[in-house]
Amino acid sequence: MVRSLLIVFLCFFCFLRSLFSQTANDGIAAIVNDKVITFSQVRKQVEPNEAVLRETYQGPELVDRIKEARLSALRALIDRELIIQDFKSKKYAIPDSFIESRIRDIIRTQFDGDRIAFIRTLQANGVSEEQYKQQILEQIIVQAMRMKNVSEPVIISPYQIEKYYHDHIGQFFDPPQVKLRIIFLQKTSFKEKRATVGGQIEEYDPAKETATELLSKLQLGADFAELARTYSEGPKRMDGGDLGWVTKDSLRPEIAEAAFSMYPGQTSGVIETVDGYYIIRLEDKRKGKLKPLSELRSQIEGLLIQEQRQKLQQQWLNNLKAKAFIKMF
Repeated sequence: MVRSLLIVFLCFFCFLRSLFSQTANDGIAAIVNDKVITFSQVRKQVEPNEAVLRETYQGPELVDRIKEARLSALRALIDRELIIQDFKSKKYAIPDSFIESRIRDIIRTQFDGDRIAFIRTLQANGVSEEQYKQQILEQIIVQAMRMKNVSEPVIISPYQIEKYYHDHIGQFFDPPQVKLRIIFLQKTSFKEKRATVGGQIEEYDPAKETATELLSKLQLGADFAELARTYSEGPKRMDGGDLGWVTKDSLRPEIAEAAFSMYPGQTSGVIETVDGYYIIRLEDKRKGKLKPLSELRSQIEGLLIQEQRQKLQQQWLNNLKAKAFIKMF
């Protein structure tokens, strides 16, 4: 009995010593069986996402978003570790030649075949070739295990497809669209002054005067596309201001309101916005319509297959978690 307790104590001591050696200059984010996941691993995983968050949010909301991102990254690392441990427990193996082949492909496609540039990139990121090979090996293991454990074909019935279509009918509705040409003149930074007929001095924007003159020419039959190519400062100038088919939510509100109340062939007046003056011509218009199920069957089937595979993968991961010791800190 004493001997058994001593063995257990020694094993536990060795485990603690292993943890300390791995995290001497870091903190423990989680333990997965006998494997430690450190805070530095989590930070490295979430670093690109955090950079985007810091540009988008600030204050308490930024703090909450970063916490969510780090927790999500930690969970992903736990799942990854469970998969790798399951691979090892089943004594599977990936040939070294397969790893080398994958690295050659990476050098060929991402570094134009320049191995020296590849090695320099690794060095700049503080990663050795052996560490990189290990990363590639783990990526392959995770991919292979996910495929192996969700390998059974997923069958989607016609009823499931029809039900998804009716339950998500809003996704398959094409909104109304208009086909527009546009002339845009940017507001002048500093207004000019002129004398009125009554001798008063007034300020005016030369850009607005030009827009008014262009509208007069259009009303007299001038070619809209030609005037757009000559005067417009807006998008698609060289295409005669042709925006093509656009939806209401793709236009700024002032333009959308005018465009969707016009009829084909009609030209608007001068539309003033905070940044300039617009003249639009409605070339054509089409109503919104619901895409028929017959056109969407294969697309919906693909979505349902993907959903089902994700569920099966999650069930497999849940089974791994149920048999593992996992502690998050």
